[in-house]
Amino acid sequence: MKRASWQRWQSIVLCTLVAAFILRGEVRTQAQVPVVLFHAQSSFGYSASLVAQQLDFLKNNGYNTITPDELLDWMDYDTPLPPRPILITMDDNYIPVYDEVWPMLVARGMKAVNFAHTTYVGVVTGSGDHGDWLELQQMETSGAVLTESHTKNHLNLTTLSNTQAQDEIAGSKAAIEANMPGKVCRYLAYPYGAYNSTHVTMCQNAGYRAAFTTVNAFTYRTTPRYEIPRIGIDGASVATLQTKIGYTSLPPLPGNGWTLDNTDPNCTVVPTSGAWSTVTTGSPYGANALTKAAGTGSAYVRWAAKVVQSGSYRVYARWTAALDRATNAVYQITHAGGVTTVTVNQQANGGQWNLLGQWLFTSAQPAEVRISDAANGTVSADAVWFEPVSSRVENYELY
Repeated sequence: MKRASWQRWQSIVLCTLVAAFILRGEVRTQAQVPVVLFHAQSSFGYSASLVAQQLDFLKNNGYNTITPDELLDWMDYDTPLPPRPILITMDDNYIPVYDEVWPMLVARGMKAVNFAHTTYVGVVTGSGDHGDWLELQQMETSGAVLTESHTKNHLNLTTLSNTQAQDEIAGSKAAIEANMPGKVCRYLAYPYGAYNSTHVTMCQNAGYRAAFTTVNAFTYRTTPRYEIPRIGIDGASVATLQTKIGYTSLPPLPGNGWTLDNTDPNCTVVPTSGAWSTVTTGSPYGANALTKAAGTGSAYVRWAAKVVQSGSYRVYARWTAALDRATNAVYQITHAGGVTTVTVNQQANGGQWNLLGQWLFTSAQPAEVRISDAANGTVSADAVWFEPVSSRVENYELY
């Protein structure tokens, strides 16, 4: 079983608590992204049929698989992610990754990360066979399975000398880059989830961009880059998976397409604290919404997502109902044709979806909706909905 030290668990819990904004005495949890972990080996509860069920659930319920680069770009630069992002990781490079999981990912247009311990690439051990370098290169070239480091020998780093640990961390990166032409290895998963601050420094010095643990928690923008948690889904039924990744707490979709609310990973709040208040009244979409008293326009909420399928979409906005709402709240929509502003009366139609207009959105740029506090009353920032309408997305599927 993978494990993390109690000290690491305390650290990540503290980080999660710190990753909440205090807004006028109220707590608003930051946007979060699930990073999941499983092992393609039967002793961990793996079966191809179970993984197929898990992938089908994700595909059919609006989830988009992302890469570690996309996750880190979101964390570091606020780069928009696709709707309902999820990062899938697999540890130990067991041969079913190549034989079974890879074809399933390709068939569904999905992607994942394979963390390999490099000494055992292509080697049969007591726990099973492992993918060889040619197989890893094939998966990498397809873009569906990216190989990253799980050290050289899958040893508990906390039991090693600094010299040994350094060799495990830096040596595995060198091996991957030497055996996979053109590959730059940027990520490492700690074996058994065991590490300390010295190993974090070693990862930084070796040139890794981030490292992953086995702590069961979500990832926030504020998560330490070399302590990214992963939610274990070994042997998890679809029902258990739904709970683990937070699906059961998501508000229902109003129809085809995708929504972004104020707690979505693709929602950016400026300033991050002290200006916007969290409210639960007025029929918000989901658990709550944000409000802000009239201001100069320097405070704003932005919803921006990477477009999975280009086409024409109807864009709706939702705000919470209250008597002090602005009558001239301005939404700014960035689309393929430029930027359009729409002024709405938020004293009317609160707690329901209101059509802002219809525009073309493409994968060349994020779909963006923004609302600021430049208004004559309190502004409510709750959620937006993109509904596909053009022939280019007639056979629309949730991603």
